Amino acid sequence: MFSRRDPARPHPLEVESSAAFHRADAAADPGKKHELLGEAQRLAGQGALSDAYSYLQKAVGLIAVTLPLVVAGGNRLSGGELQGSISAYYYTHMGNYFVGSLFALGVFFLSYHYRPLPKYQLDNYLSNVASIMALGVALFPTASDAERASGGAKTVAVLHLAFACTLFVLLAVFSLFLFTKTDDPSNMTARKRQRNRVYRICGAVIAGAIVMVVVTEGAQPPESWHALFWLESIAVVAFGISWLVKGELLGLLADP
Repeated sequence: MFSRRDPARPHPLEVESSAAFHRADAAADPGKKHELLGEAQRLAGQGALSDAYSYLQKAVGLIAVTLPLVVAGGNRLSGGELQGSISAYYYTHMGNYFVGSLFALGVFFLSYHYRPLPKYQLDNYLSNVASIMALGVALFPTASDAERASGGAKTVAVLHLAFACTLFVLLAVFSLFLFTKTDDPSNMTARKRQRNRVYRICGAVIAGAIVMVVVTEGAQPPESWHALFWLESIAVVAFGISWLVKGELLGLLADP
């Protein structure tokens, strides 16, 4: 589905692992040889896991980037109108795709914690919370127009809003604070600086969209503007772009 890492551009952990194997091969002391072999195997395992994380990042990014277009386009092709929000597509024939995408995101976020890498503890914790939020958005749909007067529907809609808001905040945190981290800030590559700019722009766009959603809810613009749908779409696409860059899809801003 996704292109694998370019063999001519091995992962840094693979390079470290290979160097450790070579040092182990040259070591005369059996104890030192055993220690270096263990280190080489550990680094090789972490390199493979890092590639798995990259695969998940691509999957998450592609689902997010395409979600607004697919639900709106699919509904339009069947004669449906543009909905007031992405969540409102739950009540159209694209509802299964909407729920399925959120469950896929939830599973991918949870899989991101498959086995912790060094310094990934916070990423793993927040991805688990994001998984719960994504599943919550799917399981507690927004109220339809016909249900708005119902007390039970209002409760479900409030839960939906809480899950969705928390999820969007977490997506901004990933882009602004987690993706921009580096092991050695003093030795950051030019491509890493470029990636960080993209992450910060995407995070700022998500944060700005969240603020505008709050403003829009208070201002109550005409329904014909579909303001909530467009703001949600902007935030979701920005989130997807940051994860695609993080996953190095098609070598996007990857280090040479």
